[in-house]
Amino acid sequence: MDFLYAALDGSSPLFGHIEWDNFDELTSLDVVLRRRRRTSLREGRQFLRGYAWVTVCPAELAARLGGAAALEDSGAFHRVLPLRAGGVLLQASATMDGYTDRVMERVFETLAPVLPPGEPRPDPAHPYTRFVPRDAATVR
Repeated sequence: MDFLYAALDGSSPLFGHIEWDNFDELTSLDVVLRRRRRTSLREGRQFLRGYAWVTVCPAELAARLGGAAALEDSGAFHRVLPLRAGGVLLQASATMDGYTDRVMERVFETLAPVLPPGEPRPDPAHPYTRFVPRDAATVR
C-alpha cells in the first residue's frame, strides 16, 4: 500500500484497484454491468470504475463524496490516503482476507453516489467476480 501511495501521490490517477484474482483491464463492476472498457475509461471522471480491497478514486469523484475527511469519517475504510492532486487511495480492510462481503457492502454503499447506475448481473465467463448485487442508483 505504501509503495502504491508513493507511486500515485504526484499524479492525478483516473482509477486503480487491487483485488483478488482480477488482473484484467475490466473491473469487476465493468464485468457485471456489461460495461465496455472504452466506456468505463471515457466516463472514469464521471463515474468510479469500480470498488475493491484497494481503490484509487480520482479527485473529481472524491470531491463529490465530500473529500478524504468525509471518506475517512464514513468508517467504510481501514485507510484513506489523500493524494496531492486531490484523489484518494482507499484501503477497505487491513488485509485482503479481511475484505469480507460485509466490508465490501460498506464500501459499495459509501461509493454508490459516484458509481455507474445499472443492475449488476453475474457473468458466467467470470464466475469468481465479487460484487454487491444492487444498483448503485438505488442507494443514492
